[in-house]
Amino acid sequence: MGVKIRFHKDLDLEEAIEYRAGQKVELKERPGVFDTISEYDSTMVPPIWLANDPQPRYPQELKVVAQKSVGLGQLRLPGNSKVRYVDFWGHFSLISKSS
Repeated sequence: MGVKIRFHKDLDLEEAIEYRAGQKVELKERPGVFDTISEYDSTMVPPIWLANDPQPRYPQELKVVAQKSVGLGQLRLPGNSKVRYVDFWGHFSLISKSS
């Protein structure tokens, strides 16, 4: 399943991958409270929307919860370009980017 992200060309690609839809996070201001990212929209400030929280969030408000030791993923960006990446315990490496 591809994840759709609204993407701005000046945005750090690594942040878009780290805070992708479906990623589990913990709210730093409320330790022990977990939620799932429902959308990352680089055109919005703050850019992260959570599934169970009506308030959008900044990356510095969230702690990413590692779900797998190694994972492969793909993002579809506007303009039909695709980004493929590998996730090693929360450290991301770009595999390919195509238009």
